[in-house]
Amino acid sequence: MNVVVDTNILFSAILSPKGKIHDLLLNSEREFSFFTPVFLIQELELHHSKLLKISGFTEDDVKFLKRTLFHHIEFIDPEIIQPESWLKGFEITNDIDEKDTPFVALAIDLKGLLWTGDKKLMKGLKSKGIDWILTTEDLDQIRNK
Repeated sequence: MNVVVDTNILFSAILSPKGKIHDLLLNSEREFSFFTPVFLIQELELHHSKLLKISGFTEDDVKFLKRTLFHHIEFIDPEIIQPESWLKGFEITNDIDEKDTPFVALAIDLKGLLWTGDKKLMKGLKSKGIDWILTTEDLDQIRNK
């Protein structure tokens, strides 16, 4: 099952290395293939100091956690996402948060699911009848069946 991971999921996995999100990313290879747009790496770098401050981890700890998680996610160059998927993604997200367009477009392109913890995004997508959104609890239930 193809699952697109958004930024807040990775952020949470880094902040809680003993948490459920971290565990799902590291121990679900039989059930899920995880994907994300490559720019997520840059987005995490923009918030690197925030990660350090909130987590209380050392610089080396945060770098190690990122590397470990990155080994379980396939990073996709947004340029290979089909233009139709970009357009549909933008149509869906432009009145919710257009910064989420790449994640939605990638999920459309992969015919996959979107894993997010962003409540505003979830609510907005559900209000549009989108049913291919997963919460952490959804993923955990699927994995543990």
